[in-house]
Amino acid sequence: MVYSYKGNGGLLWRINHRETTLYVQGIIHLGHENFYPLASEIVEAYESADVILPEINLIEPKINEEEINKLALFHEGATLKDVLSERSMKKVSDILIAHGLSLENFTNYQPWYIESVLGAFVREESELEPEYGVDLYFLKRAVEDGKEIIELETVEEQYNTFSCYKIDTQVQMLEHLLQTYEKQADWINQLGHNWIHSNCDSNKKALINIVTKDLERTNDEYQKEMNDNRNINMVNKFDKLLQDNSGKTYFVVVGSGHTLIKPSLPSELKEKGYNVEFIY
Repeated sequence: MVYSYKGNGGLLWRINHRETTLYVQGIIHLGHENFYPLASEIVEAYESADVILPEINLIEPKINEEEINKLALFHEGATLKDVLSERSMKKVSDILIAHGLSLENFTNYQPWYIESVLGAFVREESELEPEYGVDLYFLKRAVEDGKEIIELETVEEQYNTFSCYKIDTQVQMLEHLLQTYEKQADWINQLGHNWIHSNCDSNKKALINIVTKDLERTNDEYQKEMNDNRNINMVNKFDKLLQDNSGKTYFVVVGSGHTLIKPSLPSELKEKGYNVEFIY
């Protein structure tokens, strides 16, 4: 299928509290050159902001490779073949070989890390690219415009989330990727198409469907850690900013799922008593 990546985007909310304004923009972390320019409502929200709040600051990510490697490795002598079926091991091996790698170099790594490696291959095969990601687009502009950037999470916190799942959950996540591997790149293409056209109800529903299916690919632990708990932590930070009432305008850029799947950022802000206005 041929997808159109020329559109306006969407998923923008505004929260006003006395003299302080908070915009929440749902985005995707990959993109296409045809995404830009985005809708005037989105661009104006960014331009009005004093502070940009991404999930992490992709311009200056603080990465401790040694710590991440510790999180990724099995402990107490276990290996990947102890938790994966022979069929799944072969599929992992085939994919790694196709990318010039050997399974022998990955047998000591937990399933969540293997999934992240294979997921990177999928993204490379899609029509979308990280360099055109919507969060990176706004972060580059923020640096050029001299705007303050405050990340909502750190790389280490995100990896702690990925690595905290029980092994059974990790295996389910990896098994799902392996079973659907050949379709994954097209799903990313669909994601991009539906996001850039998400001001249309049918595309917004399709986007929600893709994100929901991703969160439901395993047991409840995955959605709770990946979406629910993170959203609640973010909303607590927004609540503090709004209650401090600095008079500043904040522009939040987070993955679309955080704005669409309850408990979402908009729904949790409403729960706290704020008037949450959908803009675009």
